[in-house]
Amino acid sequence: MPLLQGEIMSANSREEFSQTRFWKVLDNPKVILWLIVLLFIFYFLPYFIKGENVFIPQFDNLDQMSYLGHFDGRFQGHFFLNDQMEEYYLPGMEPVFRLAVISVPKLFWLLGFFRGYVLNEFVYRLLAFLGFYLLLNRYLMKGIPRMFPALISIAYIYLPFWPQGGLSVSGLPLVGLILLNIYHKRQVLLSYIFLLVYIAYSGFFLTGIFVLAILSFLIVIRLCCGLSYKRLIPPLLLMTVIYLITNYPYFLIAFYYKIPTNRSEIQILSKNLADVWKDLFVNYFVTSHKHAPSLHQYLLLPVAIISGYLIIRNRSFFLRKLTIQLLGFIILSALLFSLYRFEPVNQWYTKLQFGFDYSRLFFLNPPVWYLLAGTVITFFYQNYSRKKVILIIALFILIAQITINYYYSSNKTWTELPTYHQVVSENQFDEISNYLSEYEPGFSKSETRIGCVGFQPAVANFNGFKTLGAYCPMYPLHLKQTFLDILEGEMDKNPRLKLYMKRWGSQLYLFDDQIFIEMLDQKYLRSNVKDITCELNTFKLKELGVDYLFSTAKVTNAADKGLREVYREKNPFNYYRFFVYAIE
Repeated sequence: MPLLQGEIMSANSREEFSQTRFWKVLDNPKVILWLIVLLFIFYFLPYFIKGENVFIPQFDNLDQMSYLGHFDGRFQGHFFLNDQMEEYYLPGMEPVFRLAVISVPKLFWLLGFFRGYVLNEFVYRLLAFLGFYLLLNRYLMKGIPRMFPALISIAYIYLPFWPQGGLSVSGLPLVGLILLNIYHKRQVLLSYIFLLVYIAYSGFFLTGIFVLAILSFLIVIRLCCGLSYKRLIPPLLLMTVIYLITNYPYFLIAFYYKIPTNRSEIQILSKNLADVWKDLFVNYFVTSHKHAPSLHQYLLLPVAIISGYLIIRNRSFFLRKLTIQLLGFIILSALLFSLYRFEPVNQWYTKLQFGFDYSRLFFLNPPVWYLLAGTVITFFYQNYSRKKVILIIALFILIAQITINYYYSSNKTWTELPTYHQVVSENQFDEISNYLSEYEPGFSKSETRIGCVGFQPAVANFNGFKTLGAYCPMYPLHLKQTFLDILEGEMDKNPRLKLYMKRWGSQLYLFDDQIFIEMLDQKYLRSNVKDITCELNTFKLKELGVDYLFSTAKVTNAADKGLREVYREKNPFNYYRFFVYAIE
């Protein structure tokens, strides 16, 4: 039964509307192509105009430069294991941990970090756009002016994706397109080629494992229902085999070398049932995860709730079942994300020592919200007579969503601080290196190891300094204990730091009890942390080959800790306020 009597249009009426000038403009390939090109240029304009003076996020991004293989201003990573691989930031770490995974972004890094970063941003967004547009236009929004799948796809690729994730989240619609093409025997060879690209351009433990799980579940369901499923088995096997090959170091660590890692001790802060419901389920249903933002809370959520109710009531709508499945997946993923942090479940799962965060199923949510947007537009277009009004409203909503997504992504590249140029501060590090080379006889930039207090070690690595410390999502467990011994005095002064290191500890930094997360904001440190009292175990540092400490605050008890000041930053316009101490 129709939602409103007399509102469903006949086939003839739809045919008549498709001949109008309004419809033809919205379906004109040239208009759509030029609009897409202009919107891509607009998004990437900051990089062309401001160059290295753009803002690039530091957390889980610039702080991973050394982990990604960048040292002394250039990429020095590897695709395959090599016992001769240079160690820059964690002495005593086995070579298998030095990120020799096979991945597409490594090709971009050969151009240097900044150029590689911009190229990576462009390539994965372009592939994500093409995948989503073809998926919508070919399988979901047939008969709808092609402007709408294009605008939904633009809104999607305008999201502030996690850059290091590549196609992990952004490319999920591309995977959907590939699997549907293979299933329907459309462009099969090309689909398999792009499937290989997705695998090599995405994280297995981020989204790949969930894609495999969902595909396996789909095959089992179709098998049980007596439906065709055999065409889905080859892509499942291919993805499994290639993921094993491209991520071989992780499997060697777990099953061949059997080296205990920090992942086995990770314990997410747990909550009671009331907090899980209020702070997690409701929050993450309404918003999203910082590494997989969908920005749906402003427009797409209310539209999906109201329209979803109308669609589910309308049993004649051919996408009704899909709408129920999409909404159900969003609710299920938010529920699993919340349960992962529910105290009884969290404690039980931690004891298993898997070290895998299954709540990352939530990372698959962003494309679901935009698929829902396409479903809603299709529903109203197919079921109501005032098509021009419906399309105009849809245009306003999509343009507004594009604006929202731009504000939280490319706009920040224009306006936020610090800039990439400030963070890496190559000239400032060169000045210090030249000074120490002249006045410190034992100093050698290529050989001397330094400790970094109050700033990210990856920045020092990028400028050619060996460090003790780095951002490492996975490393041998014995190194964690080494850092706990070094940080014992600082952790005694700051219970939050102690909890942070023992329950997580992926940031192996020489933390100060006053300078913790604040190290990402050097302007804040200049104004609020003038000096610190160092309680690091300097004897242990010396044993590990650390000869100098670079600190962004003056150490008041330097003499008591066997530290001799050898350099002090005098230029107030430099981004970092460095005090350099030799460990006697």
